[in-house]
Amino acid sequence: MIKRFKIISAIMAVVLVCAVAAGCSGNGDGNADQAEKKETLYLFNSKGENAQQFKQMCDDFTAETGIPTSPFSVGSGQDAIEPLRTQMNSKNPPAVFSIQGLKELPEWQESGRALDLTTVEDADFKEIVDSIPDSMKLSMDGKASYGIPFNVEGYGYLVDSGMLSDLFGEDRVKDLLSDLKACSYEEFTAFCVAVDEYIASPASSSVKVNGNSYSFHTQKTGRAANLTGVFAFAGSEKWTYGDHLINIAINAVFPDARSAENATEEQLDQLKQPFVAYAQALEFVSDHVGGLKGHASRGSELINKANFGYDQSVQMYADGNALFLQQGNWAYANIEKVNADVAARSSFIPIKLPLTDAMIQTGKTAAQMNASIPVYVPNYYAINAKASETAQKQAIQFLTWMQKPENIQKYIIDSFEALPYNANDSMQIENPLSVSILEYMKNGNTLSAPYHGAPNIWTSEVVGKELMEKYLVKQDWTEEDYEAISNFAIEQWKQMKNTK
Repeated sequence: MIKRFKIISAIMAVVLVCAVAAGCSGNGDGNADQAEKKETLYLFNSKGENAQQFKQMCDDFTAETGIPTSPFSVGSGQDAIEPLRTQMNSKNPPAVFSIQGLKELPEWQESGRALDLTTVEDADFKEIVDSIPDSMKLSMDGKASYGIPFNVEGYGYLVDSGMLSDLFGEDRVKDLLSDLKACSYEEFTAFCVAVDEYIASPASSSVKVNGNSYSFHTQKTGRAANLTGVFAFAGSEKWTYGDHLINIAINAVFPDARSAENATEEQLDQLKQPFVAYAQALEFVSDHVGGLKGHASRGSELINKANFGYDQSVQMYADGNALFLQQGNWAYANIEKVNADVAARSSFIPIKLPLTDAMIQTGKTAAQMNASIPVYVPNYYAINAKASETAQKQAIQFLTWMQKPENIQKYIIDSFEALPYNANDSMQIENPLSVSILEYMKNGNTLSAPYHGAPNIWTSEVVGKELMEKYLVKQDWTEEDYEAISNFAIEQWKQMKNTK
């Protein structure tokens, strides 16, 4: 009995010593900070194109600060909203996550996930939030602010100056690019028809662009021999025509996302003819598609992801199977992987629609719209208001670190090959697509992204899906089809707006 008592006493003494040691350890400020820093910072990145580079940036942040990071990136060209919802409901929801403008803000605002950044007291972070231009704020009322802009993006038809040289001669490239930027929809489509005819039967014919004449080489030379069609078309990617192409038409009535978010039924009815013009333009583009295996046409093959997905369209353009690719500056890295020379020679010309001045309610003319490209903040970094206090502090530290001038240059510009929303003359910007966007901005030839203010999923999953399933598989379109597409888009917007 005495022996048993001695054993129990010894065990209790050991437990007591361990408990005291643990208590002392937990009360030290330095150790507490160390324990806090060991909490992993989870991040959600909606740009799959820079997944590897984003991870490297997170690794560098960890190396510098000691804060472990775990980034998650979606696949290239993948819609990010469903993966983000999954991550938010996972065991480790992100403390930093991407929001695609006003299009996605309501969901995270209403669920209490999006932190109003104006409430953060950290002085350095507050300075960043306060410096965001009003036109770029992620805000429903212009007062609260829910995100730090990642960058500005622009999109249009990418064109390789080397291909234009092989078609018309090196001495004509500069003038032709200038004329393609300024020409009307009718001149642009006439040019595309001429290129398609040249692909089928090369001859020393000529075509007028913006009033100036350009002659084709008698025979195909260089990369022109690879052409199978005018446009590289990602038919399986609903966002290319359901988001970005229809956005051009929406600009005819709504100058920005906030005005589209507050659309009246009268304003939506004013979209009738711009949406008809959108349908006509989509029919034209899908009639002049180049593929990896030859000229393509509408049908089940055109929406086949294996042949007409995001990656395939980039491949077509980089390989010279198509003259134009509707994409944005975010695609630069993927083009560069396939053909660095093509990426270095690429620039934007505007996406053209058969608009008239009477269709436009924003003060612009049809000529101005057809000479402009959309430039806007596509994604914001938000902070999860339901994350732990430690995670929120780490998120603030991460975003503040990311906005240091040297890190903007190193990561956003050099690594992501993106254009910072706060670009200035001290930054070295060499990406030709970013340079092209800056030229449009400098000349005031920009449109916005009012499609971000349309009801969530209206663009891709409603309008885009309708087009994919009913029209891109249909050989011939009629005037009635244009009307039906326009009516469907407007009625769906009205219904979805009224059921919010």
